[in-house]
Amino acid sequence: MAELPEPTLTFDGGCPDCGERIAQLPPPPPGVRDDFDWIARDYDSFRLFMMQELAHRFPERRRWTPADIEVVIVELLAAALDRTSHALDVVQTERFLDSARRPESVRRLLRLIGYDAVQRADLDKLAELPPPPAGETETPEEQIERFWRLNPAEMERARADGPRLIGEQLRMVTLTDHETVLTTHPLVARARARLVWTGAWNTILVSALLEDALTLDEALHDPLAPIGGAPSKLRPTLWEEILDFHRDYRLETPVVSENLTGRRMLRGLIERYRMVGSEVFLENATPAAIVFTLSIRAKPGFFRSELKQALAEVFSSGEGGFFEPGRLDFGDDVFASDIIEAVMAVEGVAVACLNRFRRLGPYPDRTTAGIIEIGDAEFAQCLNQRGAPEKGSYRLVVNGGEVA
Repeated sequence: MAELPEPTLTFDGGCPDCGERIAQLPPPPPGVRDDFDWIARDYDSFRLFMMQELAHRFPERRRWTPADIEVVIVELLAAALDRTSHALDVVQTERFLDSARRPESVRRLLRLIGYDAVQRADLDKLAELPPPPAGETETPEEQIERFWRLNPAEMERARADGPRLIGEQLRMVTLTDHETVLTTHPLVARARARLVWTGAWNTILVSALLEDALTLDEALHDPLAPIGGAPSKLRPTLWEEILDFHRDYRLETPVVSENLTGRRMLRGLIERYRMVGSEVFLENATPAAIVFTLSIRAKPGFFRSELKQALAEVFSSGEGGFFEPGRLDFGDDVFASDIIEAVMAVEGVAVACLNRFRRLGPYPDRTTAGIIEIGDAEFAQCLNQRGAPEKGSYRLVVNGGEVA
């Protein structure tokens, strides 16, 4: 610690009581002239600068040889500074996405802008990687980095895709976001979100229309059915789509059991994408059951039974049918002209007449009006299932043609 100089007591103005202690501080050290060449970045530049400094400090010495110890030290220092300079350049290069070369740097920089390379990776390609050394286990991050080392073009593709997807919505914020995210799940045919005031805060209520006319709390697997493969109430193709979706979105793989329901399956998706502090509840969509009667005259040469079977497929609730869940959106009205058009498109139909056309319940017949209005939170339903008339039904009366 530096010692302060002893202060001296001085009196000015002739007043014996007006004294002042003054400490004479030493002068500041002279400034050091900065003559270093800051542009020097490589071995040759560092060596030349230090040799010039030696020649300046020892002007009487006219000859310097590689064997001189001073020259050896200068070259060692120049080599060390060259490596340090290179390390600084590498670190600076790895700081930016457009110049980073190491796969781990590219992955981390992409993660900073919201691009998860692990989540977006093609798992089939990662499975084709050579196995790691015996006894070693790899994390998904290490797998994608090793994959990029073996396939630099894939890393460049991710480097280009990351900034383009920076505006991608990763959270459900608006009501439209909730509808969009829910309908990405293969089990959901349609979704409609609305804001509900609960008395203390707003809650987001999503009406979900599931595939195959399923309900949210309906068990997807019969407890008496064997466990293995798809749930008993789901089509195998739909189950494969669900498994692929959960794998791609890093969601928990649903387990086939008697407790498996649509609500349980969708809860993981909601928890992943909902905003913190927001409540999101699911409810079954409200159906508007449709009842109608069609009279059809078959052309000569067409059997009535075959024509009736073809029309039943047209108006089925299965995949591709007129009343397939999700084909008609929430609030989509049902038009008589669309039904007639679907009937006339069937080969063998000569004439089609709509005799009854209304909603099930205390609603008037809409045959003359030609339209059944559907509420904004409702969807048209006509499953035509025996023992379930409340889910809509239709009657087909076929005349003419051939009797079979």
